[in-house]
Formats: sequence, structure tokens, C-alpha cells
Amino acid sequence: MSVRRFVAANSREAMRLVRAALGEDALILSNRSIPEGVEILALAEDDQQLLAASATPQPPAAPPAPRPAPPAAPAASPPPMNYRQASSLAAYAAQAPRPDEAPVAAADFAALGQRLLGEIQDMRALLDRQIQAPQTAGCRAQLQQRLLGAGFGPWLSGEILASLPAELAAAGADDPALQAWLERQLAAHLPVQEDESDLLDHGGVIALVGPTGVGKTTTTAKLAARYVMRHGGSQVALVTTDSFRIGAHEQLRIYARLLGVEVHALGADAPLDALLAELAGKRLVIIDTVGMSQRDQRLLVQINQLGAAGRPVRLMLLLNAASHGDTLEEVVDTYQRAALAAGNRLADCIVSKSDEAARLGPVLDILIRHGLRLHYLSTGQQVPEDLQPAEALPLLRQALAVSQPSPFVPENPPAGNHQRLDVWARGLLGQGRALAAVLDSLRREVDGFALLESAWRLAALPVGVQGERLSRLLAALDAAPPVSGPRQLLWGRSKPVSGATWNMPLLALDAAGRLQVRPWLAHWLPTGQAQRLLWAGERLSARRHLLAACPDGEALRQLADLRSPWLCPVGSSNRVGYQGGRYTLGQLAEVSEFHSSLTLRHRGRTLQLELNQLPVQLRGPSAEMPFWPVQAWFGALRDPDSGQPLAQRQWLAWSPQPGRESLAEQADGLRLQLSYDDLPALTLRAWQALGESHGQLQTELRLFLAAGLAACAKRLDQATEDWAMDVRAQLLGLCPGRRQRGPAQQLEALLHLLTAGDAFRQLGAAGDGLH
Repeated sequence: MSVRRFVAANSREAMRLVRAALGEDALILSNRSIPEGVEILALAEDDQQLLAASATPQPPAAPPAPRPAPPAAPAASPPPMNYRQASSLAAYAAQAPRPDEAPVAAADFAALGQRLLGEIQDMRALLDRQIQAPQTAGCRAQLQQRLLGAGFGPWLSGEILASLPAELAAAGADDPALQAWLERQLAAHLPVQEDESDLLDHGGVIALVGPTGVGKTTTTAKLAARYVMRHGGSQVALVTTDSFRIGAHEQLRIYARLLGVEVHALGADAPLDALLAELAGKRLVIIDTVGMSQRDQRLLVQINQLGAAGRPVRLMLLLNAASHGDTLEEVVDTYQRAALAAGNRLADCIVSKSDEAARLGPVLDILIRHGLRLHYLSTGQQVPEDLQPAEALPLLRQALAVSQPSPFVPENPPAGNHQRLDVWARGLLGQGRALAAVLDSLRREVDGFALLESAWRLAALPVGVQGERLSRLLAALDAAPPVSGPRQLLWGRSKPVSGATWNMPLLALDAAGRLQVRPWLAHWLPTGQAQRLLWAGERLSARRHLLAACPDGEALRQLADLRSPWLCPVGSSNRVGYQGGRYTLGQLAEVSEFHSSLTLRHRGRTLQLELNQLPVQLRGPSAEMPFWPVQAWFGALRDPDSGQPLAQRQWLAWSPQPGRESLAEQADGLRLQLSYDDLPALTLRAWQALGESHGQLQTELRLFLAAGLAACAKRLDQATEDWAMDVRAQLLGLCPGRRQRGPAQQLEALLHLLTAGDAFRQLGAAGDGLH
């Protein structure tokens, strides 16, 4: 019984030799390419059974004779094995010693076999998890079916589901967290008015446009009624240009009399400039235009007349929610093109007849893809009750609640060659929407991200002016009153970062411990530790200092005068005073008392931090104060699953008012500082990436961007809120390949995001040249 070796010119011939010699059930142990062709190591089925039986431990009568060593395993990795192959290979490994090992007793073979079989069971569990992984695809497929059933199209559905977070990949399709994520993604993509006053209080001239029968006249009255309820009727006027429908003018006059507002009638082809000049004193003018099919050749004439009215006219498109999706697509595309040709812009919308629609998905899909801002939903004929301001989440929940198969939508619509250009264009627009959604979330949730964007744009300027523009940008920011509460400051070391020529910039955390994306370059700060602490207290309202090294005597006195808590990491060999003697922290660790166990994200991993504490003394800053009471902290980082210790840390900390509450605050500060201890390395990584991608960058701007990007990446990695999970998934979707969550991956994705934003801005600036 032994392993057989087969060599042939190619894999097909080698497998033919294996089957001829050992049969169809031979076990393939390995294959690899060699100079002669292909080498396969295989084992016959009978030998597999003997090897599997020999893996079961049995009391031996006498030590067995050593077996000859099997041929050396090839360097190349073997192909994936099934369960039967894995078990047989384990049995073989349990029985066959390596050539450099001495013969061992049968009991040792049995123990080895048991250990290897245990490892094989772990391998089986791993394979089980890998086999279950395709459930993610099933979950995504179910979500896509739900979107399609609600009326959303396959283009938008695929775009939304492409950023499914890894945290939700194993969730069932009906999991509430997964449903909440889907609603958030759709809501983030659907533009709606934030406040009704943005439209009505702004005033101006609004022209309602759209196909025939969509409800423009009734909606005109409803809008006027909402304005009258807020501001009265003296500052609003109605204009109708619909002279084609019998009674159209009279219908609007009736509404105007009921509301107490002016109404004026014009022919469809009559110019508007004279009338609008007459109505210049009115705060709001609403024009009810004649309904026109998207295929009517006069549509462009109508839009041109609105553009030549002498006053800026805001176009408001009305869409019938009960229309077929293809019809709505054609309407929006045609009206937007007509507005663009007339030098205007169509970006606002009201959805009518939403109570008559079997599904709201089609109209919402079109609003998202075409970037139309939804202001109102019209649900009936009553004025003004049946016109409601649009709210994204309730509307999307209503749309998703009606999810069922449609006889008019194929499950797998074919995509022919003629559609490839359209697919490419839609994909490009989808990427633009994804970029916009991520940027909006970062601006809203990450303090300082808008400043980081502004600094990033300075990189496009000549190198000679970049530094001056950065100084001007920061000076304007510092001149404004601070918008956040007292800061916690994360100080860098007083020497250059390893591998760099610059010191780590100062970063700040808000009162809740969230990292802010605004660095202060170290060489811009006052000289001396005490002077910097005084500056931080006066300019930044610093509440607590997370120092990189133990403060000197002058700094201790300054911190005491400011009554600012502080902490710093120290080595186990540092000596402190304890009960009248001098000891190293390593010696005192055994007598420290347990305080708490905290969970933290450390260098991309979730770990457990066990903290012990002990009151000790530092040398005082003067002869009058020879001792300075501080708290020594001893931390053990552990794997939360196995409990295995990973690292030991020590800190010293001080608070102006000792007590249990102060100890809890100190422990939280230790957790924060440990969570961000990889910021220097991450900043160096960003520094190097900026040098590779941007070439010539002014040094201070480059360092500012590097520290800001690193801080933003850490903020994303540390955050546990839903928005952060969504943004992480969307960011990783911008990078080639799917990667695990971690600060380095978030940093790379942020670089992709900002670079892609530059590309889209340049494309938009060059848009006139593309027509």
C-alpha cells in the first residue's frame, strides 16, 4: 500500500494513467506542473479504506515497524478536496511519519490520528460555511425580486444591491435590519424637498408642465391654496395658457375666486414677458401650461416660450403615477431634453394620481435615475387636502409594501448587443448617483469632511499657491465660532513618525469620542509642551488630553492650572512611587486591581480590553510639590472568542477630581487612545498614496490631506451606526474586488471616492463641449 506517482504530458493523459492503474475511485492527493509535463500523486480506493481504518486508535501489542516515507509533497497547493478525500488524507497523514522523524509507538500514531481527525472536523466546518456562502446570492436575489415586484427596474435594483454590507450578507431576506437597509438606500437616492418653505417661501415663477390629463390645473389650485394658508392671497397670482381644453380657463377662475387670488388667461402661443412684468410685485406666480404629449412637436416651442418670459421660470414636471414605466421614462427624457435645449433646467417634480397607481416603484425609479426632486404627491381632487409634501421613507415603505409579480415584466429580460452602449451609460450614471449618496452621507455625519473636500480641490492648483490657499482656508475656518462642544485632543509624539520626516499632526475628538477630520500640523503649533497645552485650552476648549508621552514638570503644572484630565502610554520599565518605594510598572502589575472589561476596534479587529488600575505617584514639578498623584493602568488585549492574550499596555492618567466617575472616564480615554494608535501608520500610508497619485503636492497640503484621510478612514472603521455600515459597503464597492472591513481598506476607498469625484466634476465642466 503506497502513494503512486503518475507523469504525463498533460492533465488529461495523466488522469487516464491514474484511472487505468487505480480505477475510477482513486484519491487524487495532489497535482502540479513539472518540466516533463504534469505530475499527479494518487491512492487506490482499497488503500484509502485501510488508511481510514488505521486512524481509529487501538491498543497496540508492540511498537510497529517504521513504514517507508511517502514521496515529498509538491510545493504547489493541492486542489480543493471533498469530505471523503479530506478524511482519507488525514488517515494517511496519521499513519505515515516524515522521513526525518524516528519511529514512534502505536499509541503516538493513534494520538496523532485523533488530533488530525479533529483538525479535519474543523476543516469540514469551514467547508460547510463556505458551502453556505452562496446564500448571500440567494438573499440578494430575493431582495431584487422584491424590488422588481414593487415596480423598480433591474438597472436601479442592481445598483442598490451592489453595495450590500458584509454585516448583512448572512441575513435572511425578511430580516428587519436588511429591510431597513434597503429602505435607507432607496431613501438616500430619492431626492425630496427638505422643507416645503424652500419652494413656497422662495417664491418666483413656477410653471407646471407635463402631458395632457396629468392634473396640472388641479395641482395649480392646490399649490396656490397651500401658499394662501401660509401667507394669504395678496402675493400670489395664477396664469393659465390652456386655451385648448373646453372650460380650462373657467375651471381655474373658480378655484381663484374661492382662494381670493388673481388669475390671468393667455393663449398657448401668446408671449409671457409682458404679463410677468405686470405681475412683478407678486411674490409667487404659478403658470398652468397646456398639456402636451412628449411626442408633440410643439413641446419645444412651449418650453422655449417659458424660457423667454423675461423672468426666471422654475419648471415643475407633473408625472402620472398610474402610467406605465416606459411612458414615464419617455416623458421625463423628452421634457428634460427640451428644457436643456431652451437653456433651462428641469429638476423638480410633483407626482399625481398616486392613489390610482398599482405600484409606485416605476415612478420612484425614474425620479431616482433622472435626479428629479420630488416635492408633493397628489392623491385626489380635493383642494388643498389631496396634496401632501413628499417624505422619502414613508413613501418608499408604501412602495415596497406592494411587491408582487407582474405579468408585464419578464423575470430575466434579455440584453442584446444593441443595448451595450445603453448599459454602459446607465452604469456611469449609477456610479455618479452612488458617489453623490456617499459624499452626502460623509458631509452630514463626519465632522470636517467638507473641509477635507475643499482641501482636496486645492491639489488641482499650481504647487506655488497651494500652501497659501490652505492657510487662507484654515484661517477662515478658525475665525468662525466653534460649532461643537469641548474637544478631546489626540496628540502625536514630539519626534517624526517612523519612516517619515514629519511629526504626526494634532487631531481632535468630540465629547462622544468621535474623531474629527481636521488636523493641526505640528510645526504650526506653539513651541514647547506647556505652551501647546495652554494654546489648546484657549483656542480649542480642550477638555481632555490624550498625550503621546508623559508630561514634563512644566506641562504638569499647566495641566493642573487648566484642570484638564490627561493620560499617556508608558513602558513597563517606567518607575513610579508606591507605598514609599520606587517600582517599575511591570512589578506593580501583580498588585493592581481589576476595573473593567471594554470592547474596542483595534487596527481593524474587534478585541476585548481588560483593565486593572493602581494609584501611584510621579515626581512632582517642584520642591514644594515633590509627588504628583496619578493612576497607573494595566491593559490586556484579548481575542473576544478564544480569550487568548494578544498584547499588554500600560498608561498613567490624572484627573482633577479623583473618584469612581473619573476612573470610568479615564478607562474610556484609554480605550479611545488605543483605538486610534495606528493613526500615524495610516497617515504615512495616505502620505505615500498621495505622492503616487498626485505627483507634485505642496508639503503642508499633502500632510494635511494625509492626516485628514487617515482620520476619516478611522472614523468610518470605528463607527457602529447604520449610516457608517452603509457608507463602508458603498465605499468598498468603488474599489476593485470585494475586501474585508478595515481602516486601510477605507483609506483606499476614500482616495478612490475623491478621485472619482474629480473626474465627474471635470466631465461636468466639459459637458458643453460634448453636445
